[in-house]
Amino acid sequence: MNDLDEIMAKANGSKTTQNKKPFDKNAWIEKKQQERQEVYDLMDKMANEIKSDVNKYKQYLDVQGRLDKYSVGNALVITATLPTATQLKEFNDWKEVGAFIKKGENGIKILEPGDSFTRADGTSGISYNVKKMFDISQTSSNQKPKLINYDDKVKLTALLRDCPVDIKAVDDIQNGNNSVVEWNKSDNALYVQRGGETPEIFKQLARELTRVGLEESGNLELDNFKCNSTAYMLCKKYGIDVSNINISIPDSFKNMSSSEVRNELTSMRSVMEDINTRMSVYFETISKTQKNKEHER
Repeated sequence: MNDLDEIMAKANGSKTTQNKKPFDKNAWIEKKQQERQEVYDLMDKMANEIKSDVNKYKQYLDVQGRLDKYSVGNALVITATLPTATQLKEFNDWKEVGAFIKKGENGIKILEPGDSFTRADGTSGISYNVKKMFDISQTSSNQKPKLINYDDKVKLTALLRDCPVDIKAVDDIQNGNNSVVEWNKSDNALYVQRGGETPEIFKQLARELTRVGLEESGNLELDNFKCNSTAYMLCKKYGIDVSNINISIPDSFKNMSSSEVRNELTSMRSVMEDINTRMSVYFETISKTQKNKEHER
């Protein structure tokens, strides 16, 4: 062995470059496909579990409400892996902010969109890659999660801001179910009863705004379930008590396949995202106004 061979052997832990195995592209592709399939399998497994277990279903709603930027599939994976997660980042992203992963912690494998491609039949598709995430609780970070500190009246104002239908204040809603908010489909207006408690108005308004945004299924029980579920997620996100929101899983939902369950959850998330976007614009507006006032002082 000449000097170069000896140096290379030491640098490689007594392994010469001649003993290094060549890169096996097919094995790498197979490994990546297996990793993706494991994530898809976990999504399906969790979808099948939550459709018949109301406690697990509420866990999913908690996760999707907190981590609303994540897709339904990824929220299902997070629910299955670490349902208490509040803030997720990749290993290097935590390292950049001076936080390190605690010993023995396992990451949460989610899927992120990759490159688009053309299928054999000519249609377009998107490839997905596995990405390992870590929650803040798995790190050395002592950073506190950002909370929405506005009072309930400001939150309600944000919910009403740029409402897609007319809003009418009335003295009484006579529908026999003690509601303080109701969407009237015939005149496409939301009726809000005067004198109601702000948190209760927020809850019921979130429910009825979901009814406005969702496409009717023809199954009133399923539609009510989806409206209540979306209101639950919005309330959890904005710190409104959810103890009196009735979440009762209908048989029609229990009998769905995992893909059908995910489709229903996606329709709920889509409505929630639309409402969150409108509210965020209002919060940004008042935040800028407050900063300008502070600057003027």
